[in-house]
Amino acid sequence: MKKIVSSLFILSIPMLLLVGCSKKGCTDPMSLAYDSEAKKDDGTCTYPVNEQRALVFKTTATWCPYCGDWGQEFSDDIMTDYPGYAEVVALHANDAFSADINNSLLDYLDPSGYPHFFVGTTDIQNSYSSLSSAVMSEISSNTEISMALSYSVSDGVMNIKVQSQVENGFSGEDCFLAIYVMEDGQVASQEIAGQAANPDFVHNHILRTEGTGSAFGQAITFDGGKNLTEVDANLAPSILWNHDNCYALAVMWQQNGANYDVLNIAK
Repeated sequence: MKKIVSSLFILSIPMLLLVGCSKKGCTDPMSLAYDSEAKKDDGTCTYPVNEQRALVFKTTATWCPYCGDWGQEFSDDIMTDYPGYAEVVALHANDAFSADINNSLLDYLDPSGYPHFFVGTTDIQNSYSSLSSAVMSEISSNTEISMALSYSVSDGVMNIKVQSQVENGFSGEDCFLAIYVMEDGQVASQEIAGQAANPDFVHNHILRTEGTGSAFGQAITFDGGKNLTEVDANLAPSILWNHDNCYALAVMWQQNGANYDVLNIAK
């Protein structure tokens, strides 16, 4: 009798090991929570929330007095009034923060002056009520693409993953995904209307680069209505960019001939 019990115990060991090796986790490769080692899905997969967000472009420069005045005030107020639903991208021209990516977008937008604001690619007159109304209209519109983003920084490289999926019957055609590297907290002198220049002015929402080197990113397709894109973006040395203050912003564009329209964003 003892021999039978021992044999049953020995036979049960492989079964226990087999059960223990069946790691649980997210098994959907289209999810940001995907675990390549998971063998059994445990319901931890994450997916984009069907929410519409607004992209606000601001043309600016350190040499521009009104950029340090109402231009700064407008962008601060938008971020305060629409937390999590609006993101400002500062496009610097002809100063220490300007770059090829800024110049390409400025050439496309063709602003009438500095400062100036656009919601997506829509030109907004220089009043905060007009800007706020345009943002509200954008975030109240139907979502065609929902998006989610994650990123990490290691050894001067930002690894960025963007998950997106079509919504509300949208076809997903002619979409381009731009993955912008942004930075907050840079201190540099700023001209301010009616005041002396402020040498300790804090500049936020600085557009530094795009992960694939293109102003509008790369063309993408949706497999079963979903897409997962991963990009490694090289950061400038930390003496130039503060890597702790850098973050990623994903923008989904749709090409329409020579024009590009913003569909949604994720931060």
